[in-house]
Amino acid sequence: MGTIEISGLIAIIGCAIGVLGWLSGKDKQATNDGHWRGTVDTKLDDIKHSVGETGKQIAGLSAKIDNHADRIRAVEESTKSAHKRIDRLDNLIQPESEENHEN
Repeated sequence: MGTIEISGLIAIIGCAIGVLGWLSGKDKQATNDGHWRGTVDTKLDDIKHSVGETGKQIAGLSAKIDNHADRIRAVEESTKSAHKRIDRLDNLIQPESEENHEN
């Protein structure tokens, strides 16, 4: 009967050591998970901030492009007007040059 009691006592001690080891590992894992999550949250916040800044920059560029489009339209209209004036001047000058070529 002594060996059975010793065997039972060894089994109980082994189970206790196993449970304590499992609990210790579980606490370490929880600590590691918390550290990992904190790191991931920090990185995600940085990414979110960068994306927000990029969005603001894109909005600013879009406004500049719209402004440039308006200015280009005005330049094109002015250029058309200038070409019409140049064409009228060409028509005024061209008859004189044709008369000179005929003589």
